[in-house]
Amino acid sequence: MAGDIREALVARVKLIDPLFRRGELEPFWPMLRELIAVAPNRADLSKKKSHYLASLAARSLARGDPESALEFLEYADRTVDESHLTPFLLEERADYRLQAQEAIRLTSGAR
Repeated sequence: MAGDIREALVARVKLIDPLFRRGELEPFWPMLRELIAVAPNRADLSKKKSHYLASLAARSLARGDPESALEFLEYADRTVDESHLTPFLLEERADYRLQAQEAIRLTSGAR
């Protein structure tokens, strides 16, 4: 059973990730919310969800969209149980948050 839920989570990521890559955000967000709602009490899945949201933040930064990066990180803060996460995963999110904030600061200063 535990493996089934994990496999279902991975399958959902494989379905929604192409939507993100193509910029199809209307169907992406509801599917992302469904993904994050799966088994919130499972620490192993919380780790995967946190890392996935951090990867979405990283890709948003790479696209030059630090505001979206912060949205993904804030969404992770609201929805993923922090007590399930390793120091590495918490630092990963903190690092991307700093990069996004710095990018926003630099962009704001350039205007």
